[in-house]
Amino acid sequence: MGVINIKAAILSTGDEIVEGDILNITAKKISNILYSIGFDISFHINVNDKKDNIISSLNFLSKDNDLIIITGGLGSTTDDITREAVSEFLNETLIFDKKIFDNIHIRYKKFGKIPNDLIKKQAFVFKNCLILKNDIGSAPGLYIVKNNKHYILLPGPPDEAITIFKKSLDYITSKFNLKKGNIYKIQFYNITESQLMSILEKKLKNIRYSTKLELPIGPSLIFKDSKEKIKEAIDFIHNNLSQYIIPNNPTKIILNKLLSENKMISTAESCTGGLIGKIITDIPGSSKVYKGTIVTYSDEVKNKILNVDKNILKNFGAVSAETVELMAKNAADIFETDYSISVSGIAGPEGGTPTNL
Repeated sequence: MGVINIKAAILSTGDEIVEGDILNITAKKISNILYSIGFDISFHINVNDKKDNIISSLNFLSKDNDLIIITGGLGSTTDDITREAVSEFLNETLIFDKKIFDNIHIRYKKFGKIPNDLIKKQAFVFKNCLILKNDIGSAPGLYIVKNNKHYILLPGPPDEAITIFKKSLDYITSKFNLKKGNIYKIQFYNITESQLMSILEKKLKNIRYSTKLELPIGPSLIFKDSKEKIKEAIDFIHNNLSQYIIPNNPTKIILNKLLSENKMISTAESCTGGLIGKIITDIPGSSKVYKGTIVTYSDEVKNKILNVDKNILKNFGAVSAETVELMAKNAADIFETDYSISVSGIAGPEGGTPTNL
């Protein structure tokens, strides 16, 4: 689903984000949710804990966005100044809310903590705002509308911010006339992004789209226009570039092909630890064509269970074409299947060599 005309931006505050100490998980999660329900995500801005910088960022974002989500800086320390910065920017008075203060006290005592005077700061809210309850932390979220712009303030910890946001999502979306767009994605492999675009440049003219490099698979093309407008380009791609396209849910396509030909498949895994078997069995009806997997993480088990010759393992190693070929062949014999898929590799940062990655 997608993006049309209601613009949203995320302003993330905190020295720890700007200085690279932590990843901005909150912005990623919230942005993904907003995008999926119809918001046009225009900006992610990270700013340090300085009031002037927060205000200048708000001034910029408020010019062309309908919804601005501000995260971080709602705590009780001296560098938690987001609430005060937004108050100054919006010219909205902050008032003390005794109910919030009492709830914070109760929460502190519940977890064996001693409340102090600093927590009083978290109980200040805008005079004209909706308080968004925080069930897993102390500082509540705040929702305020000013000059037809919607501002949501969320705590810095990702679990708190994301939980509050998700619980408030129905209320948030009810304030906007969202129109879900037509989103169509094609994933490519074995072709570079530049090669792809050189072929499609003329076909994509006047079409709204974006590209994304899905490492290590390849580029993807995401159409964001009407079905009528993108039809010609999509037809061209399927007619001329089908050899580079990864179909949607390729595992299901393979299983359906096996079923139509009355064939069976099995798997033998090492570093994936049964993940491939799970991917297959997650698909309803897979038992009609899939018999199971054997997980052989160690060389000893590869030899004892999958009958991979010790000399092969010694001379070529567990991560080699010779080993995985025997894993697949012997798994097919054990399961009595027509086909078998085997996987071996390096699990972890320290196991590879220049010739064995």
